[in-house]
Amino acid sequence: MIPEIGHIFLISAMVFAFAGGVFPAVGIFKKNAFLISAYKPLIISTSIFALLSFLMLVYSFSKDDFSLLYIATNSNTNLPFYYKLAATWGAHEGSLLLWISVLCLWSLAYFFKTRQEEDKYRCLTFVVLSQIIFSFISFTIFTSNPFERILPISPVQGVELNPLLQDFAFTIHPPLLYAGYSGLSIPFAIVISALLTNSNKSIWARQARSWTLLSCSFLTLGICLGSWWAYYELGWGGWWFWDPVENVAFVPWLISVALFHSLLVTDKRGFFINWSILLTIMAFASCLLGTFLVRSGILTSVHSFALDPERGVYLLIIFGYFIFSSLTIYALKSKARESNQSYSLYSKEFGLLLNNLLLVILALSILFGTFFPLIYEGVTNGKQISVGAPYYEILILPFAAGLALLQGLALFLGWNATEDQSFIKRILIETTVIFIVYNILVYVFLGEITAGAFVSGLMFCWIVAGNLIDSFVLNLKSSHLYKAIIRRFSLILSHTGTAVLILGVGIVSSYSLENEIKLSKGEVYSFGEYQLSFEDISMFNKKNYESEMAIIGVTDMAGRKMAPMFTEKRFYPSAKQVTSEAAIKSTIFHDLYVTLGDDLGKGDWSFRIQIKPFVRWIWFGAIMIALGTCLASLTSMKRKE
Repeated sequence: MIPEIGHIFLISAMVFAFAGGVFPAVGIFKKNAFLISAYKPLIISTSIFALLSFLMLVYSFSKDDFSLLYIATNSNTNLPFYYKLAATWGAHEGSLLLWISVLCLWSLAYFFKTRQEEDKYRCLTFVVLSQIIFSFISFTIFTSNPFERILPISPVQGVELNPLLQDFAFTIHPPLLYAGYSGLSIPFAIVISALLTNSNKSIWARQARSWTLLSCSFLTLGICLGSWWAYYELGWGGWWFWDPVENVAFVPWLISVALFHSLLVTDKRGFFINWSILLTIMAFASCLLGTFLVRSGILTSVHSFALDPERGVYLLIIFGYFIFSSLTIYALKSKARESNQSYSLYSKEFGLLLNNLLLVILALSILFGTFFPLIYEGVTNGKQISVGAPYYEILILPFAAGLALLQGLALFLGWNATEDQSFIKRILIETTVIFIVYNILVYVFLGEITAGAFVSGLMFCWIVAGNLIDSFVLNLKSSHLYKAIIRRFSLILSHTGTAVLILGVGIVSSYSLENEIKLSKGEVYSFGEYQLSFEDISMFNKKNYESEMAIIGVTDMAGRKMAPMFTEKRFYPSAKQVTSEAAIKSTIFHDLYVTLGDDLGKGDWSFRIQIKPFVRWIWFGAIMIALGTCLASLTSMKRKE
C-alpha cells in the first residue's frame, strides 16, 4: 500500500507542477490576479507531494518491499540499514526522484527567501521552475517509475546494491551533486523571468549570483567527494581519471564559476548583461546535457547508469524544449542594454572578462574531448577511439596558468581603471621570496624539482602572495584591518583554496611512488621512508560479504613502530562481485596506500603499494573553495536584505 501512496503522491506532484507551469502564466497574459497568485499554493503543493513520494520510497527500502522492481534489483535483506538508505538513490529511478526532491527543496528555499519580491517577476520564476519539475516528474513516471510492482515477488532476498556504492561517501555524494545540478535551475528561472518582465538588472543579477554561488558550492563538494570516493574505494589510488561522467560534472562547475563572476560585473557596473544571460542558459544546458549523457546509455563509465537509450530521447526533448525556448526568448527580448561607460585594460571588468573567456573555452574543450569519441564512432561506422588523460592534461595547463595569474591580481584591480599599479611589483617580490623558500623545501624533502612541481609551485606562490600576504600588507596600517579582511574573506578563502588544490595536483603528480610486490607472511619490504611487514591474513564473514584481510605492520625509518594497516578483498555473494578495500595511512603531507592483490599460492600474496604526497591538499583546497563560495552567497543574500 505504501508504494501506491508514493506513486499517487508523485502523480499529484506532476499535476500540481503542470498547473504551476501553465495557469499563472495565463494569469499574467490575461491580467488575472487570482491565477497569478495561484503559483504560491501550487509550488508548495508540488514540492510537498514530491518530497512525500520520495519518503515513501525510502520507507519501502527500509521494509525490504521486494514487490517493487527497483528495490528487488538494488537492495538485499542482508544490506545494513544505512546502505538501504543509500540504495534509494543507488540507481536510475531512485536517483531521478532524489533529483526532483532536491529541486523542490531549492524551489521552496527560493520561495521563502523572496517573499518581498514583485509578484509578476516572482510568479514567472516559479512558472519556469514548475515546468522543469513537471518535465522530470513526467519522465520518471512514464519511463523510470521507481514504484513499479513485480508479481510474483522475486527474488525473496533481493539482489544487491552495487558493492562499490556500499560506502559512506556514496550516501552523501549524489545528494550534494544533485543539489549543485538542480540549484542552477534557480538562476536560469530568474533570468528567463527577468527577460520576460524586463526586470531591472540590479534585482535579477544580484539574485542570480547569490543562488549560482550556492549551487556552485554544492557542486564543488559533490565533485570533491566523488574524487575522494574514487581514490579510496576503487583501489587504484588515483583522484581523477578524466572519465566522461566526471567531465560532464566538471563542465557545469566551470561555467557556473564563469557565471557568478560575470553576474558580479552585471550587478556592480551594468556590463556583460547579455553575456550573463547566455552563461546562465549555458550553465543550465550543461546540467541537462550531463543528465542526458549519464542516463541515456551513450557513455560507458563506472558512474553512469547505462540504461535503455530510448530514455535518452525523452531527455533530449526536455533539453530541446528548455534550451530552444530560452534562446528564443533571449533573441526576442534581449536588446543592447549594456552600459555606455567604458573600462580600461587595467580594470576589474577586463580581468573578469578574461576569466570568463578562459573558463568557458576550457569547458567547451573538455566537452569536445568527451563527445569526440562518440562523433568519431558515428562518422566511421563503428570504429572506436578514446580521448585519454594526456589530452586533458595538456589542455588544462595553459588555462590553469592564466586563471592563476588573474586570481593573484583579483584583489587589487579597480572598477573602470586601476590607477595605482605598484601592487604588481610588491606581489612579484613576495612571490619570488615564497617561491625560493618553496623550492628549497621541495629539494630538501622530495629531491629533484620536477617541471610539474615547479609550475604548480609558481602558481601557488603567486596566488598566495596576491590573496593572503598582500591583502594583509595593504591593510596593516589601517584601523579597519579586521573589517577589510572579513569583507574579502570569502574571496581570499576560495582563491587560496584554488592555490592549495593546484599545489596538491602538482606535487602528487610529480612525486608519487608506486610498486607491485609479492610478500609471504613475516616478510619485510622497504618502501620510501617505511618498512612494511606482512604479518597475517584472516578471513571472516560479515552480514552481506566475505572478507580476506591482510594485516601490514608499519615501521618508519627511525625504527618507530606505527599502528598496523588493514587491507581487504571483499566478495559479495548476492552481486557475485569482488572489491578491494585499500589501507591508507594519512598525514598532512602524504598518504601511504596499500592494496591487497591475489593469492599467489604457497602463502604468497601480491600487494600494490603507493606513496601519495600532498594528495589530501587537493580535497582540502576544494573544501576551501566550496566554503568560500558558500560564504560569498550568504553574504550577498544578507547584503541584499
